[in-house]
Amino acid sequence: MAVSSAAHGAAGARGHRETLAAFLAPLSPAEPPMAEPSFLDLPPAVLAQRCNGLIESCRRSPRLDAAQAVESFVVFFQALVPSLAAESSREVRATFFRLVPTLVQMAWEDVGEAVDRRRESRASLGLLETILLEVSSVRLAPVESGMLFKSLDQLATLIAAGEDALARDVVAVPLLGILRKNRVARSLFRLMEVEAALQAYLRERLGHATPRIRIPEDIPGLSDFGPLRVFDEEGPDGARRAYLQVQLPDIPVLSDIVVHLARDDGGDDRRLRLDGLGSVPFDVPPGLYEIGLLYEPDPSRRA
Repeated sequence: MAVSSAAHGAAGARGHRETLAAFLAPLSPAEPPMAEPSFLDLPPAVLAQRCNGLIESCRRSPRLDAAQAVESFVVFFQALVPSLAAESSREVRATFFRLVPTLVQMAWEDVGEAVDRRRESRASLGLLETILLEVSSVRLAPVESGMLFKSLDQLATLIAAGEDALARDVVAVPLLGILRKNRVARSLFRLMEVEAALQAYLRERLGHATPRIRIPEDIPGLSDFGPLRVFDEEGPDGARRAYLQVQLPDIPVLSDIVVHLARDDGGDDRRLRLDGLGSVPFDVPPGLYEIGLLYEPDPSRRA
């Protein structure tokens, strides 16, 4: 049994070395191993090639659970990077590059023999994924960006050092709270802007002193108003249905927005949650409705 354990340990160490060497291989024969500045400037095709090499290596590891967790994180990183702004993309790439040695070690050697230690390592990666998703969904001021990227650097350093509890409690959880508050605040501000524009339009174009629409009489009058419109679309069954669409730039998750329609005579009250494209089926009985936009995070996305 001791020989077998030693053999597995040697194979893991060899796989670790070979995988890391392949990831850091020189970009051309005359160059030294790839360093962080070169990684940050990799064109998309070469970045994909290096990441795919990591994934292929994970699939050769005998430590299947750990390898699958690492593979999932690499795939997540590949999918996330194209969606980021230039500055965020470079910072997220830098975080990933600094984590690669730890990821490779997790896949091949599964750092730490204790079950709790392995669980914490994988939980750290999951928490980092959540943070990076939040990064992709907010627009930060320069000061906020500096704080964020410094925190990401600290997080990567702590995870690499095996300090998962510190990474979680001291950096990740507070940072995630700040990012989520930022997203909520910006979304509420954007909603206020759109509601003000909607009220001005309804007053000037349709003569309503408050944000309200008369269905169906006012629907044609919304056709040339960008933020709010009603359109017909043919469904898979060939039937045509009406949809309400709200244009809300800078709000990352449109399904967090609910259109509130309250009938003027109190006879009907509807809350229509937008889908990911900002649309919702619009089958509303005739009448005069007060209209408003509410920010209510989609319960299906809650942990």
